[in-house]
Amino acid sequence: MTWQPVGRWLRPRTLALGGLSLGLTVLSGLPVQAAEAIFFSYGPVERSVSTSSLETLIESGELTDDLAFYVNLVGLSEAEVAQLRQNLDRPLEVDGVLLSRFLYTSLGEELLNQVGVILKTRAGGNGKLSLRAALIQAATSPEGLSAINVVRSLPTDMQISINDARAVASAVERIVNATTDSIVQLEQSTVSQAAQQPTLDYANLADLTVPGPARVQIQRFELTDTQRDRQLYMDVVRPRQWRGQAPVMVFSHGLTSRPESRHQWASHLASHGIVVVLPQHPDSDAQQVADFRAGLSNDVFEVQEFIDRPLDITFVLNELERLNPTEFEGRLKLDQVGVGGHSLGGYTALAVAGAELNFDHLQEVCDGDFIYLNMSLLLQCQALELPRETYRFRDPRVNSVLLVNPVNSSVFGPDGLATVNVPVMVIAGSHDPATPAVFEQFRTFSWYTTENRSLALIEGQAHIDVSALDAGLSRLLSNLPGLTLAEPEVIDRYMNALGLAFVGRYVARRPEYGLYLRSGYDSYLSQGEPFRLFMVNAGVEVDQQLNTPLNDRLNPLERPKGE
Repeated sequence: MTWQPVGRWLRPRTLALGGLSLGLTVLSGLPVQAAEAIFFSYGPVERSVSTSSLETLIESGELTDDLAFYVNLVGLSEAEVAQLRQNLDRPLEVDGVLLSRFLYTSLGEELLNQVGVILKTRAGGNGKLSLRAALIQAATSPEGLSAINVVRSLPTDMQISINDARAVASAVERIVNATTDSIVQLEQSTVSQAAQQPTLDYANLADLTVPGPARVQIQRFELTDTQRDRQLYMDVVRPRQWRGQAPVMVFSHGLTSRPESRHQWASHLASHGIVVVLPQHPDSDAQQVADFRAGLSNDVFEVQEFIDRPLDITFVLNELERLNPTEFEGRLKLDQVGVGGHSLGGYTALAVAGAELNFDHLQEVCDGDFIYLNMSLLLQCQALELPRETYRFRDPRVNSVLLVNPVNSSVFGPDGLATVNVPVMVIAGSHDPATPAVFEQFRTFSWYTTENRSLALIEGQAHIDVSALDAGLSRLLSNLPGLTLAEPEVIDRYMNALGLAFVGRYVARRPEYGLYLRSGYDSYLSQGEPFRLFMVNAGVEVDQQLNTPLNDRLNPLERPKGE
């Protein structure tokens, strides 16, 4: 895929060139080729590109007749052909055994099934089984995983419908355009809101990006929920010295993560007098991944976590009440606590804040086309395996919600999110491939009915700290043309300020922190930064401005019928 920067965003130019371009693009990044050839069909017309033609391109740069036909058809430039040549033979460092295990999990099988709808067998069936066999064989071979090696490993010829390919290309283009347009609208809304508010000189106010005066300590508590036979730990990040009653914020980690990943952010808040509690979620954390890697678990995620995670939060609050007199001198203020979460932790926080699972809405979305274009749906759709019951996880002690790249759109839907009646802040990233802002944050912002809600976007934020990824994936991301991410220090600075402002205002109940939740503070924080921060508060105008490009671009995302 050839990505070109548009301002600070990315646009898939190659995808717009049509069906074959998509086919060649997929070949360069995903396994789509059969043992001898890949066939492209359009109605009764069918042409093929042989494996040997792709190998010739890799070895000499020469375009054989069959490959040249398609290159000329879609008008690929010399530079794009050169990029295709490079991508076909680019190795990706992966653990072949781990990949094999993942492809047999429910998440892995759903991903294969979604791709297999486009990459079919010659008989017209879903190509997932051939795809899985080729991926595993290539990843465990001495040559390693690359597109051409997967092509060589496929056990049978495959085919791509030009009609399907063009539909996917069109859908991706609309998603990228909707994202770009929505970010432009968000920037304009930020400027408009700031102009309507009294001007503040933030340089003369307290700097929320620097640590507070309190020294910080971290206490770990090993806990057992006997009713659920569930063992977990929680890290309590707190000021060493108490100064009156301490406000409490509980933050839920994301899938495959752990409480320690938020120690830095929690310590920043604790230095300002706020106690941050970081609970472990045992069956969806880093240890679950380690067990999966070691063959001790069959999946990276247990579906029961949709239930257990919210129950973990209520259990932890109960334990804090029990421990408060003995461990915290009775200083914890637990009748009104904030709750937050990252990614799947966002789902968790919303559930205990009153959001309700909406199985009918989720089923409709998961039965639709192109769900793989929102990667978080592969996770959300797993909730359909739960018993169709009414689940109510709301904890009355929760008085506000802070969401970072939350998973929320389809598992709750508009009706499920409308039941949240506490203040909400949503933080999105412009480069988030896991919970795309266009689906998971922009689109859902107007679904909240609470009066006090804010939406922030961090340019160059990619869901997680890329610097912490394994070397193979880090190198892969660094080689993507046009992709530039913000430095972790910049993202941390924004997160520290936004988190302290929101928690200070709604959990600590200090009105002066509300000054930092205005449009205008984002511009102040972004001064001199190549990656900016935008922030707006709820309003009819904001909702309309954000939803207009989404509705125009994304409704409907449907696969054309017939050839």
